Amino acid sequence: MNIKQKLVVVIIDFLILAELAYSIYMGQRQPEEMVTVFLKTFIPLVVLTLVAGRIVIRKLRAREQLPSGQGEEQALS
Repeated sequence: MNIKQKLVVVIIDFLILAELAYSIYMGQRQPEEMVTVFLKTFIPLVVLTLVAGRIVIRKLRAREQLPSGQGEEQALS
């Protein structure tokens, strides 16, 4: 893992913490439906963050870290 990929992982971690805080805040505003509001807020945000993070980390992968033959295939796509 190169430096740029590590930086993306740290940013993803902070985003997930921020999403958790936001989801808890939104849930506590409606105490009678706290769990439902929390899950409806947190799950989509985390899934989106993890998918986007995985895409970015793959894009930042150095060519020398790829197994032989895959670099040419990814360069074409």
